[in-house]
Amino acid sequence: MDKETVDKETVDKMLEPIVEELTGGIGKNLSKAGDILATEGLKESLKRRNTEKNPVSDVRADITHYASQRLMDKMDEIEVPAEYAKIALINELETIVNKRSILDKIFGKAKIIVQTTPQDDTNSNDNIGEISDDWLNEFRDVACKKSSEEAQDLFAKVLAGEIRKPGSISLLALTTLANMDQEVAKLFNTFCSLCLVHLDDPNAIMAGDPFNIEDARLPILRSSMTDVQTKKNTNPSMKEFTEYSQSLFDKYNLNAKSFQLLLDHNLIVDNTITKYNHIWYDNELWTFKLPNNQSVLLITDIKTIPISGLALTSVGKELYNITKRHADLEYWKNISQFIQNYYEEELYIFTKS
Repeated sequence: MDKETVDKETVDKMLEPIVEELTGGIGKNLSKAGDILATEGLKESLKRRNTEKNPVSDVRADITHYASQRLMDKMDEIEVPAEYAKIALINELETIVNKRSILDKIFGKAKIIVQTTPQDDTNSNDNIGEISDDWLNEFRDVACKKSSEEAQDLFAKVLAGEIRKPGSISLLALTTLANMDQEVAKLFNTFCSLCLVHLDDPNAIMAGDPFNIEDARLPILRSSMTDVQTKKNTNPSMKEFTEYSQSLFDKYNLNAKSFQLLLDHNLIVDNTITKYNHIWYDNELWTFKLPNNQSVLLITDIKTIPISGLALTSVGKELYNITKRHADLEYWKNISQFIQNYYEEELYIFTKS
């Protein structure tokens, strides 16, 4: 038995449980997405329509023939040169082929992600809702224009997430993502990499369960600290931190212009302050000291601190999990040190006992 045969049998064996898993709600959503987005799915859909043999199919055929004839008549009427018509037809065919190729690539990548990502135990496969036709149609219209490998990977990740959990990315977030050029995408990635996150339920992430972001923001963005609710005039570390934070943001090319771009794309909002009783950064959960060494994070038992800065919007929070974030440990060291000095409270990594 040759190596190629052995490898194929090994891969087939590995995929057996995956194929079985995808027979529930996820499998149905994957099949539906394939019908709308992928060439093979479209071929199967057309084949099914052609075998229906009903009056509607005949009417559609008549309409198609009528429309084609009208188009030819119109070209004769306005005297379109044959060469122009030929070029227009070729260009249109090339556009269709390119878009179809892009959609096939994106769907293929998404299918692999779906097949190789463990399902959330809190959401039974059979109870997963149906992916929206409107969402898939909008996705098809915007995704087919993404020619770069990086953009295709990003849209594949979005599609896979929606197949597994319909409603995870709204139409507004999808449209926002489609309108982001490389500059905005890079800035958003950087912003998310530096965000301090407040979770809706911090215990969920400790248990390895899905989590929702309550608030995420880049702290102390302004060159002069004027937030009266947070400022302590007697604290000498404020000026030092302000100067440091400004140089740090310059290092990441984050300035007034870049923040304005993110504001214009509805990714961040100038929400000056919110209260945190824990901070999640680089997959680590930090809190102020818990009473009696308790192993459950009870919101009412922990001191809260106000943190100011630009925050992610609801759309920004939806797109946060599909960014390729790169944590900066030196940044976190300085931020956490400032918080501890400024609020005179120690931060601890929260672990379950």
